[in-house]
Amino acid sequence: MDASRPTPPNNEYAGAPNRTLETVVSYPTRRGRPMRRCPLVVFATGFGGTATSYAPLYDHWVRAGYVVAAPTFPLSCADAPGGTSAVDMLSQPGDLRFVLDHVLTESDRRESPLRGLVDPGRVGLAGKSMGGITALLVGFDPDQREPRVRAVLAMTGLAMDTVRFDRFDTPLLLVHGDKDEVLSITASIEAYAAASPPKHFVTLLDQLHVEAFDGGDEPAARVVNTTTVDFLDAYVRGRRRAVGRLARDGDVPGVATIQSET
Repeated sequence: MDASRPTPPNNEYAGAPNRTLETVVSYPTRRGRPMRRCPLVVFATGFGGTATSYAPLYDHWVRAGYVVAAPTFPLSCADAPGGTSAVDMLSQPGDLRFVLDHVLTESDRRESPLRGLVDPGRVGLAGKSMGGITALLVGFDPDQREPRVRAVLAMTGLAMDTVRFDRFDTPLLLVHGDKDEVLSITASIEAYAAASPPKHFVTLLDQLHVEAFDGGDEPAARVVNTTTVDFLDAYVRGRRRAVGRLARDGDVPGVATIQSET
């Protein structure tokens, strides 16, 4: 619970003086024990989602050795008080920063079940749809930016007017379906054009807003699963050879294409 910031009114909901952020922390294990000093990805879900809406996708990241901390946002979530709403979206970047602070604190606290779990020097940020919009704000808005984030992954997102790609060179991966019926791929095309290198843009051919991001085994989903891990490995974990894997995994005839500037 973040006692420093309020939750605003939402229709019949009167609001609250604080913000409750139920967060699911998923982590890799070895021989049944939590792995230690893992890189961390803070994940922002989409409109009407919860912390686990994209768990089948980010489970691939966990299996690749990442801790994933995924909050449920107070008012854009499913079953929000007063109804699911975007009225509170500009508070969500602060939610991600608060979750990051809390997870890092718990990783340092002797009595915490998360003790020793996270490497604070290897932090990435990812988001889907409205969560992608939120992630871009945290990565590139001068007033919302979190400098501890080493890389930003935005899936089917949109860069708001306050995003300043010209001021920051945080590594960026954009993933978008070219038939997206909710947020047009034009949003990611424009973001990629404005961003500074290193930047990568995976276009999913004949894909809509949701289907390829379910963590499944269909060709487009496999591209999402592999390219997101490749990107995190390259820029959060620091394995630069993964940039070559990203180029290969993002170029699948009839399924996906990739653009990159490094």
